Order: sequence, then structure tokens, then C-alpha cells
Amino acid sequence: MSAVMYNDQDRAFHYAVLFSIALHGVLLFGLSALRDPENRALAPGPIVARLVQPAPPAAPAAAPQPEPAKPSAQEKPPPAVKPVPSVKPRPLAKPEAKTPARAVPTPSAPVTEPVAEAPPSVPAPSAVPAPAGPPAVARIEPAPAPAAAPPGAEAFDAGSLAQYRLQLISAARKYKRYPRAAMDNNWEGDVVVRMVIGANGMISALSVKSSSGYQVLDQQALEMFKRAKPLVQIPPALRGKEFSIELRAIYSLKDQESS
Repeated sequence: MSAVMYNDQDRAFHYAVLFSIALHGVLLFGLSALRDPENRALAPGPIVARLVQPAPPAAPAAAPQPEPAKPSAQEKPPPAVKPVPSVKPRPLAKPEAKTPARAVPTPSAPVTEPVAEAPPSVPAPSAVPAPAGPPAVARIEPAPAPAAAPPGAEAFDAGSLAQYRLQLISAARKYKRYPRAAMDNNWEGDVVVRMVIGANGMISALSVKSSSGYQVLDQQALEMFKRAKPLVQIPPALRGKEFSIELRAIYSLKDQESS
């Protein structure tokens, strides 16, 4: 019994609360309507929301390509204007200073006296150049012959020369050699050597006066007499004097075989 009562009270309380709420709502709505009757808003209707799938986007149209510009007519370049040469102004001529004219005295005619005419001068003959001859050649004059010695002295010197010559030939045999090249080639000949001895007693010149025709034989003869010179003393009559002698060397293969 108590449970039923409790439910009834509970329901009455709920109803009272709902009624109070509704009453308050009506009052509030009425007051607002009275205050602004023109702005009464209509009761909103039900709002229906629908999902609409958007249509696929259309393919973009190809962009129109711009038409190629037509080549404009080539404009002809204006003709080149030739530069006008500048004309340099001519310098103004300086005014010449005017000099006062001087009175020039007129000379009186001189009195001419007759002058004797000189005979025409004859031009001197020009020197005729001598014809060009052959170039000058230095000439060596032979030395003057020495003064002739007395007959006795000359004969004495000649004897001394002959004696000295024989002594040199005899001493030279010690150094006589027959060159191997001449023997192999069967070369023979006579050589005449000229020896000049100075006042100091030394050989001043040694040369071949007459060749054998073979240089090897000539050279051996020169060497032979040169080596024999120190072995022979100069005769007293020839000392302190310059003299020359001729020496002969004979090269023969027969003499070589017999020796």
C-alpha cells in the first residue's frame, strides 16, 4: 500500500514540474510576443539533410594554341647618311705691315774706261791616268857579293872547306840508314844537302838542294848530316865566319847488299 502511494506522489510531482515548466514557457513566449509582434518568428519546420554525390569534373578543354604571328614585312634600313666632312676655317691672312716707300736715288751712269782684253786662257791638259799594270811585286835584291879576298887567303879557305866537308861525310856514315820503306819499294837516289854554318859555329840552315825523288830518302840524309855536325871541329881558318857547304848522300840497294 505504501508503494502505491509513493508512485502516485512521484507522478504528481513530475506532472507538477512539467506543468510549471510549460507555464513558464508560455509566459516567456507571450511576453516576447507582446514586446515585438512584428518580429515573431515562425516555428521552424523540420530540416531535411541529404548527401548529394558531386558529379565527376569534366576533362579540361585543351587550351587553344596561339596562332603563329605572321612575319611582318622586313623594313628596309634607312640609307646610311655619309658624314659631311667638316670644313676647317682658313686662317685669316695677317695684314702685312706696310713699309714706307723710300726714295731710291737713281745712280748715274758710270764712266767706263777701255780695258785691254786678256788673251784667252788655255786650259791645262788634264793628267792622263797611267794604264793599270800588273800589281807591284816585292822584289828581293840579291846581296852584294863580298869583296874578293887575297889570292893566298882564298886558297887557304877553300882548302879548309874541302877538309871540313870530307870530315863531315866520313862522320855521317856512322848514322847512315836505308829506310825500310825505300828498301821494300826498291827506291834509290842521290840527295844533295846544303848546310849553312853561322859565325857562332852552329847550323843556321839545313835544306835539300837536289832531291832523290823520294821524301823518305831526303829526310834520312838531312838527319844523318845533322847528327854528324857536332862530331867534327871547324877548322881555325873558318872560325868566326859564316860559310856553307854541300854534302852528297848516295842510296843504292847494291851497296846495301854488299855491306
